[in-house]
Amino acid sequence: MNMRHTVFAFTLSLSLSLAVTAFAAEIPVKEVSSNSVLVDREKGITYAAENMLNAKGASMWVEGESSSGLGKYVEFKFEGEPEIHSFMIWAGCFVDTDFWKRHNRIAHIELKYPDFTSEKIELKDVEEGQLIKLAEPKTVSKIKLYLRSVHNGSTWNDTPITRIQFFDKGGPTAVSASSASATSEYADADHAYAPSKLVDGWDDSYWVNGEGSGEGESVTVELGGTKTLSKFGITTGWGDTESFFKGSNRAAEIEVDFGGTKKTFKLEDKPDLQVFDLDGVSASSVKVTFKKVTKGASHDDLYVGELRFWE
Repeated sequence: MNMRHTVFAFTLSLSLSLAVTAFAAEIPVKEVSSNSVLVDREKGITYAAENMLNAKGASMWVEGESSSGLGKYVEFKFEGEPEIHSFMIWAGCFVDTDFWKRHNRIAHIELKYPDFTSEKIELKDVEEGQLIKLAEPKTVSKIKLYLRSVHNGSTWNDTPITRIQFFDKGGPTAVSASSASATSEYADADHAYAPSKLVDGWDDSYWVNGEGSGEGESVTVELGGTKTLSKFGITTGWGDTESFFKGSNRAAEIEVDFGGTKKTFKLEDKPDLQVFDLDGVSASSVKVTFKKVTKGASHDDLYVGELRFWE
């Protein structure tokens, strides 16, 4: 990743309707800012603070220093003063394992609160999200997160955070699926479009079917034991750009089998996460069959980004 560095303060207010879909235990971020942001002028990319609020592995905040950015911060502001108990952080570049190793990964952060208290937190050097419980719940309108130390990347001296979420006392309610399978898979030597992409947590990775439009195909997700589910979510279509989305096939109607309890959902023709209430259905595995497909303008392949479940 050939990066040129520019330092500037960047602030963006986000309406709650545009934020990543949040549920009872997740606390939405109203506004996020940083005193250092990387701009790659050759590629026209700004690695802005708001990038941490979506679920895209290739979208991240990166500090804009010529060094590793120690001492720089990002500030998160909330609606009112919610009581925050924990947060989940994806510290590093999550494009793939190679890029994760080549960039810096955060080793220590410091959180500063409006009451003039702070706490230092050590992060593991692991390629996964880390759930961190605060030393004590904090009822605050904002939090500043400072970079204090890093594990050095093998190639670039850039320090990214790909995603962050804050939670109340309920903590995360998302179910971590154990595996996924499908009736077909687009042929690729690296399995870049494998069924596992449906449950990797990132909206910008995709399962793609094999031959045909994808109508009648199905995918099955194992939940790692029986779960009582309150919500189900899906992203469909190649959502990286509007032209990609319209060019590929998208699911229009799906049948979801929760271990014998079947529900049919009609989907809107949009790349955003679509969430449906389930009223506490129990299942250990879920089968999704694509009953109807909206055909793309240029590619006869069905793209599905994520299948998500919440207890």
